Amino acid sequence: MRHVTSDLESLTFQSIRHQLIIVDHHWVIHSCNRAWQQGLGQFPPSSDANNNHRHYLHLLEAWALRGRNAATALVAQNLKESGTPFNRNHTYDICVYTIYNEERWFRTELTPLVHTEPLPDTHLALIAHVDITEQKKTERQLKKALSEVRTLRGLLPICAVCKQIKDEEEHWNSVESYLEKHTHAEFTHDICPECIRRLYPKYSNILDKRS
Repeated sequence: MRHVTSDLESLTFQSIRHQLIIVDHHWVIHSCNRAWQQGLGQFPPSSDANNNHRHYLHLLEAWALRGRNAATALVAQNLKESGTPFNRNHTYDICVYTIYNEERWFRTELTPLVHTEPLPDTHLALIAHVDITEQKKTERQLKKALSEVRTLRGLLPICAVCKQIKDEEEHWNSVESYLEKHTHAEFTHDICPECIRRLYPKYSNILDKRS
């Protein structure tokens, strides 16, 4: 791959821990840093052609197909349809499966490169890939936790005598049954001091001593 940076810029480019590539307006990868070579550069979608390995959109499409990930496929489609994309920044998330079938997520930022001496008929962009796999895992855990939270709202018809609750199907349920059905609460039974005094008066003196 042809390097297009000065010695100092090249040193900085190679030292950054994020995975960086430079592409032209045909989406051909012209340069990459060590982090890319040791990361996404090791995950060619297939072993059949080196050319596809150097074409960024082909990489995205192949990664999307391999992982059956609609979000990554949509990113590739949007970038392809936008024509020359290097007049503004783009930020998007992609999903890639490693050679060990491990799912990795990347926050990707495309930045147009402005040259003091532009190459003829060539527009370049820097694309940085930041690993956000742990962030995605945390988001999934939070979504799962929120999906398991149920909240009771509105007026609950409750019998003034037996305290059973009428559900949406017009059936009467005990408080325990209703709450177990509509929330994730589980019940364990105990007996309060007032009921002990009323039902088992001979134990009332024990309660009085405790109080």
